[in-house]
Amino acid sequence: MNLKKKRKNFILKMTAVLTAVLASAFLSSCKGLELENKTEIVEEYTEPQAMILVANERNRYENIYSDKIWEVSLGDENTGFDKLTVQNVKQFMEELKLLCMLAEERGITATSQERDMIRQATDEYMNGLTEADIAYIGCDRTDVQKLYTDYFIADKLLKSITDKVDSEISDSEVKVIKIQQIGTTDLKKAKAILKRVKIDGVNFNSMASRYTETDTIDRIIMRTGSDDLLEKTAFALEEGQTSNILAIGDMFYIINCVDGYAEDETFARKERLKKALNNDTVMKELEPYRKEHNIIFVERFWNDLEFSGATGSTAENFFDIYNEVMGR
Repeated sequence: MNLKKKRKNFILKMTAVLTAVLASAFLSSCKGLELENKTEIVEEYTEPQAMILVANERNRYENIYSDKIWEVSLGDENTGFDKLTVQNVKQFMEELKLLCMLAEERGITATSQERDMIRQATDEYMNGLTEADIAYIGCDRTDVQKLYTDYFIADKLLKSITDKVDSEISDSEVKVIKIQQIGTTDLKKAKAILKRVKIDGVNFNSMASRYTETDTIDRIIMRTGSDDLLEKTAFALEEGQTSNILAIGDMFYIINCVDGYAEDETFARKERLKKALNNDTVMKELEPYRKEHNIIFVERFWNDLEFSGATGSTAENFFDIYNEVMGR
């Protein structure tokens, strides 16, 4: 995965139903942002709150690639992988702030039970921090609880937007079937094979192994909405049924339906389609709001975050704890 794709995936974490892995002075000033000819006061995240995610990503990358990752240059001395990581965290938190603002407008809050779960996640994260973690991150319990609360509210907003997507995907639309095929350029040969299979009852797989001229015998077929003859024929077959001869291009095909409902493949396809529809639904919902609320954090600490030198910090489980406690 290239760095540009890594960056895109990180920023889109909140718009992919939030189940992916991402992730010091206390600054409390607010900045005025120009929004549709009016100034709206937006409270930024503090440096300790930002450092929770910065440390999470820093430690995660070091665990995978070692600290040599921070020596990687992206073509400019001012755009190393460390700078990119900080920029990704900043953009992620800007997106998080935007989602929380929209959630507040829509009256989305955490229930008493949900607040208890947020406190539980906060306790687990804080209890797992070492002295080195606390010294590097500079956060306290209030910072962690604030970040978990906002993350939960944004999560809840996105679920409210995407709840209807699952019901829009029909089983027929996503069904995947498995077939075996025999392909030959010789029509006379195809007719002889069809007779052996349909009339003489010879096993289809054995005939395919012996006579097919295709590179593969087994195929997975899904609906594409096209007029493809093989696809339409395959979905018209009952499980175990064999087709007649199909003339496609220069080849003559005979296919047999091996599995009329490939459960694992159908589930995987439905999940992929649901994810794509979720992203599309969220983007359509958020874009008008984003155009009116151009959230850009301007606190100076973002430019001063350094990755050089050993910190002793190892914390990289901020999102893992959230997913575990919230049952994600």
